[in-house]
Amino acid sequence: MENDSRILDAAILEAHGVGLDRVALRPIARRCNLTSGAMYGRYEDVDDLVASLWAERLATPVHDFISGAMAAMLGHEGAPDIASVASTLASPPKALAVGIEALVVGRRNDVLGDEVREDFSVWAHKWGLDRNTDPVARALNVVAFTTVVGATLYSFVEPKLDDWTLVLALMGEAVRRTPTSRGNKSPGIGDELPDTGVSPGTGEALRDALIAAAADVIGRAGYERATVSRIARRAKLTGGAVYTRYESKDDLIIDTLDTLLSDAITGTSELTAQGVKSGDMGEAVGKIYTLGVTPTRRMWRQFRLETYAASRSRKEPRAALRRVHSAGLSRYHEMLTVRSKMDDDVIRLVARGGQSIPLGLSLLESYQTDLDTLNFHPFSSSLYQLLSSVTGRSGTADARS
Repeated sequence: MENDSRILDAAILEAHGVGLDRVALRPIARRCNLTSGAMYGRYEDVDDLVASLWAERLATPVHDFISGAMAAMLGHEGAPDIASVASTLASPPKALAVGIEALVVGRRNDVLGDEVREDFSVWAHKWGLDRNTDPVARALNVVAFTTVVGATLYSFVEPKLDDWTLVLALMGEAVRRTPTSRGNKSPGIGDELPDTGVSPGTGEALRDALIAAAADVIGRAGYERATVSRIARRAKLTGGAVYTRYESKDDLIIDTLDTLLSDAITGTSELTAQGVKSGDMGEAVGKIYTLGVTPTRRMWRQFRLETYAASRSRKEPRAALRRVHSAGLSRYHEMLTVRSKMDDDVIRLVARGGQSIPLGLSLLESYQTDLDTLNFHPFSSSLYQLLSSVTGRSGTADARS
């Protein structure tokens, strides 16, 4: 029993250092001063170990953190305060960080996924995220969940970010202000939304094919398991063709990140402009939520989700995503500074939420695929009214309380 506990403790340290997809039994054995034979006497393979790690070390901290954070946002009695939740987000404990990564990996790793899916099904019912929940309440619970989980994933790229207290406070206040009566029909998809596809569009046929294939393979298999040969097969090319355009796999993947994720708010600019022009930013934001769960964009969202999970332990995607965040903040300023009365501080908070919440939606849709039926318009209207009321110096101060 003592060795079992040592192995799991060492596995957390190893996974935190290299990422779940790069965990191997031999380095963990070395951390414990055990032989590889001792490891294989307990676990069939590394997937078996990772599944045990989830069940015995990761599931509880993930459940407890998300439960407490959602309760704080929803205003439940006895919930942690927003500041303590934000502090955890800014510097998550190792078991929590690896556990959130396990939620991403579990959607494509069958052995780990068996454990994660069973637990998540139980949790989703408890948190009011499943189909048994009233749709109005469910939409608000989804907002709380996606805000918390999205911010955690975002923190893999931007650790120790100071904005989370304000982001969580604003989102939580908007959730609590949203009427719980049934609202109007949710903004639809299709003709009411811009083109939902995301494509490279570089103008180079070979480059476009390889970028599209790399995104597809990463979305399905993960960052670490996206090999050159697999990407080439997906693009219907030879492995040698990859090296006529890129020096290495990393060069291709980084180009994929920079090209596709630089358009992380593709389609939202048009909706934002329509909202400002019509005077109903709430409707625009509601449609943006709907755009965030359209089935046609799912593979691209899974690609983005995988890059954030990889960024926790890999500097290359982390650097690329920081460039994306910086460019996204500039784009939000371009959209909102002239067209609205929001000041720089509020726009920054809108950008943080706009960049992180879709990550939570992408993770949730890995386990629930009917989110596009939910009506986010009542919440988005409350959020926009709140943002409008807190612009200026007094507004950002009020949001802290």
